Amino acid sequence: MAQGGEAGAPPVRLWVRRVGVYCDEHRKTWLVAAEEEEGMLRARIQRVQVPLGEALRPSQLPPSRLPHMWQLSQGEQYRDSNSRVWEIEHHLMLGGVEELLLKLVPGD
Repeated sequence: MAQGGEAGAPPVRLWVRRVGVYCDEHRKTWLVAAEEEEGMLRARIQRVQVPLGEALRPSQLPPSRLPHMWQLSQGEQYRDSNSRVWEIEHHLMLGGVEELLLKLVPGD
């Protein structure tokens, strides 16, 4: 696991605005990148200020393995818009950037 400081509470919801850019319940922007290692899908999510611009409708987005929305669920998990469960691997401040790393739970 990467070294870093405490980041406080994770966002409750993240909605896609456009490819690679999500917005939380406080209108903070997060850059999201999919990573796959040994067949395990992860989402690396970093809070970076970017102009919101116009939100795209889900039908306007290209196909992606990432969901249109995540919602914080019980414990250290999110449930996405496809009803899949994602485990929080870490939520840290890394070099002044808040980072959340989610791992898709197999079988969901």
